[in-house]
Amino acid sequence: MTINARQNSGRRWLGLNWQINPTFGWGVLGLNLALQAEQDGRFAPVPFVPTITRDASPPQYQPLIDRILARERIATELLAQHPGERCCCDFPVLHTLGNRLLSNDAAEKVVGNKNLAVIFFEDTHIPPHSLEVAKRFDLILAGSTWNAEVLRKNRVQNVEVFLQGIDHSIFLPVTKPRSPGAPFVIFSGGKLEYRKGQDIVVAAFRQFRQRHAESILVTAWHNHWPKTMEGIAHKGHVRGTPSVSHDAQLDIGGWLEMNGIPREASYNLGVVPNHLMPKVHVQVDVAVFPNRCEGGTNLMAMECLASGVPTILSANTGHLDLIDARHCYPLTVQDQVDPIPPYQGTEGWGESSVDEVLESLERVYRGAAEAAQYGAASVRFMEPWSWKQRFEELVRHLERAG
Repeated sequence: MTINARQNSGRRWLGLNWQINPTFGWGVLGLNLALQAEQDGRFAPVPFVPTITRDASPPQYQPLIDRILARERIATELLAQHPGERCCCDFPVLHTLGNRLLSNDAAEKVVGNKNLAVIFFEDTHIPPHSLEVAKRFDLILAGSTWNAEVLRKNRVQNVEVFLQGIDHSIFLPVTKPRSPGAPFVIFSGGKLEYRKGQDIVVAAFRQFRQRHAESILVTAWHNHWPKTMEGIAHKGHVRGTPSVSHDAQLDIGGWLEMNGIPREASYNLGVVPNHLMPKVHVQVDVAVFPNRCEGGTNLMAMECLASGVPTILSANTGHLDLIDARHCYPLTVQDQVDPIPPYQGTEGWGESSVDEVLESLERVYRGAAEAAQYGAASVRFMEPWSWKQRFEELVRHLERAG
């Protein structure tokens, strides 16, 4: 089957071969690239995987999203009419790649006249046969400098760094002067799993609250894929994993209580659409990300930095693109990380020190003036990281690919 691009005022179609969705990382990337393309006017974005969360998108962008979804319906209906057939498009298509250069099912069904792949991966073990996958693409766009370096070390040459962006119309600088006696609010985000290091957060906060009883841990730890929570207790900082209800909600509060943190000392946000996160940022005093590995630059950390939230970051992997001791609090103690399933290679990963996390929290707690300076500096640092700028880079890569 062949799909010919419908012409619309001279605009070329641009296929996005994954789901746009504002509640997880890949979906946020797809959503923002699609919105930028729609506003830019040179390309007409066409998602090939049905969107299921239209109402969770930013309302100010709804007219743009409706136009994008109209094209999505055309594309997905055509695919449904030809099940099992490969779809050949006379326009470029963006694909996704992950650990061991694995792609989603859609990548086998849809190909463009030019094919670019965006990749985020954590497992540094890349089997030789996986390297053949790289040859299918005209260009591979790595979500961090670290990802690009690992690929090149494995003799993948058609690689360029392509970092994520920020919507500066949503993530605006915030100020939160702390009143005497007010709770000290610590934020931690990212799906709950070993790689994200929330067990380190729990261990540090458990000690921090013993010193500062007014402190509260606010979490955005929902995991759409609960199976990946297994392993969170590997280092012994925590026990067990949260229970999962019939409607796929995690009992984070109960799990934290089992691990020594009273229910009144924590609040889990559940699933929060990306554009609503600023409502969280205005209420927190510090954000902490002691992640063992990030294939990309950690979207939630970027949003905190762009909002001026004092941010503690582990100095490893994708975080290294964000880190500068003048605008964040780097966790520089990074010990070797043991591979655990499903990861076979952890070269470049880092095990953050609970003591250093605790020390950094204390530094923010006791140094409000310094924290405010760091927050202002992080806003300035993130100014060039706009989705508009990232889309311009994507257009250059498309032109380079022919």
